[in-house]
Amino acid sequence: MTACGKAAPTALLSLVCLLGACIPEYRAPTLGEPHAVVKVRRTYDTIGGTKLYELLLVDDHGALSAEVPSELASAPRIDPILVHPIPARFTLASSFYHVEWRTVREPYFVQEPYTEYESYDCSSGYGTKAVHRSCSRRATRYRSVTRDRWVTKRVEVIDAQCTADHRFAPAAGRVYLLQYSFQEHRACSLSCFEQVPNSDGSFRNLTCPAAPAAP
Repeated sequence: MTACGKAAPTALLSLVCLLGACIPEYRAPTLGEPHAVVKVRRTYDTIGGTKLYELLLVDDHGALSAEVPSELASAPRIDPILVHPIPARFTLASSFYHVEWRTVREPYFVQEPYTEYESYDCSSGYGTKAVHRSCSRRATRYRSVTRDRWVTKRVEVIDAQCTADHRFAPAAGRVYLLQYSFQEHRACSLSCFEQVPNSDGSFRNLTCPAAPAAP
C-alpha cells in the first residue's frame, strides 16, 4: 500500500511531499531469497504532541511505518526488516503531532444556472416551397462555480519532525543496525553498523560498508 493510500496523518504530509509524494511499497525479500537483516532502532531525546508517526524508506519505497502515542518514544524501539543485498539509500522520517479542532475556510462547488442563446433549424415547407432559415432561442445551461464556507475540521498540527538518511551496501546473510537518533525538531541522524557476532554471543558493531555512488 502506498503512503497516499494508507491512513497516514496529515502531520506527515510535509515529510511525504519532501520525500516524493505518493510512496510505493518496498517489496522485501522472503526468507528463501538472498537477504540481509536490518534492525531499525529509534531513540528520541525529546518528544512532543500526542502521537508519533514514523516512516522508513528504502530507495524511496515504504518499508516500515508506525504510529504510536508520543510517550512510547521515551524508550528505545527496534524493528527488524529483510532487505535485498544491493546498495540502497535508507531514509527515516518521524513526526510528532497533536490534533486540534479548527474553524477553517474550505472551497466547494455549486452548479450555477445561466442563460445563453442557441441556434436551431426552423426551416419550413417542402421541396421547391422549402424555406431554409435558422432561428435562435434562450437555453438554460449550468456551470461549476467555486464558493467558500467556514467549517470546523480536525487538523493535525506538527510539533516536531525530522528526516535523516544513510546509503550503504548490505550483504546477503549479514545483520545490520540502523540507529535513528532524534535530538529535537529538524535535528536528527541515522547511523549504520554491521553486527558481527562474537564467540560469546555478543556483537561487535562495525561501520557499514559504503555503497558506490548512485547512478
